[in-house]
Amino acid sequence: MALDESKEGMNKLENNGVVMYIDPELEKALAKMGAIKVDYIVPDHGPAGYRITVGPGRNCGDCSC
Repeated sequence: MALDESKEGMNKLENNGVVMYIDPELEKALAKMGAIKVDYIVPDHGPAGYRITVGPGRNCGDCSC
């Protein structure tokens, strides 16, 4: 995945208005483990940011994970 790098030759992923680009080989390798999911989280404590999970992940419900 890239932040502020060239997007040439990368695959575009988009979900809920969030766009990211990923190297095709990395996407292929990660896809073997399951879906790639990117969430923007705002925890009760600490800074907000992105959480990237690959595979089934876990369902936190209402916890502050």
